[in-house]
Amino acid sequence: MNLFEYGILSEQSDIRAHVSVCNQHVYVFQTSAGRDAVLSKEYRVAKAYQKGVTGATAEGWLVPIIDIKDIRSLFFKTFDWRLFDENETTTHKGECAVKCVIELFKRGRFPLWIDALEEADNRIMQISGTDLLVVCNKRIQIKCDWNAGKTGNLYLQKAERNPLNLS
Repeated sequence: MNLFEYGILSEQSDIRAHVSVCNQHVYVFQTSAGRDAVLSKEYRVAKAYQKGVTGATAEGWLVPIIDIKDIRSLFFKTFDWRLFDENETTTHKGECAVKCVIELFKRGRFPLWIDALEEADNRIMQISGTDLLVVCNKRIQIKCDWNAGKTGNLYLQKAERNPLNLS
C-alpha cells in the first residue's frame, strides 16, 4: 500500500513536542525549526510499522536532536510513565503523550515562543499590576517518539497511511 504525504512539511502546527518514553524527556521545538532541519540536508528515512498491520504505515526522517535549532529538552521524571505500554496501539501511545504534555503545562514547565511582548505603558495598568502584555496563540503537535532519547534522533514523519482507520 502507498503512503501519502503527511507530517512535518504539511501540518499546520507552530510547536512540536516529541515525548521520549525511553529517557523520560520531552523535546520541544518550533515546527519551522524542524522543517528547516529536514530541508537543509539529507537524513536517513526510516519506516514505521503498526502491530497487526502488514507493511509500513509511515516513514520519516531520523534527525539528530542537536540539528534542530533552539530545541528544548525537558526531563520529566515525575510523570507516571507506566501509562505507556510499548505493545499498545499508536493511538494509545499518542493519548499518553498528550497527557504528558498537559501535565507539563499544568506544572508551568512547557516552553512557548510568544508572538508579541509589550511593556504596559499605561500608568493605570501598571499600578493595577500589569507590566507586560504577552500574545501567544500556538498550535501544538504532540508525538510519541518512544526511543528518541536512546537513538539521539527525532522521527520527523513525512508520509503515512491509516490501514486501521483510526482517528
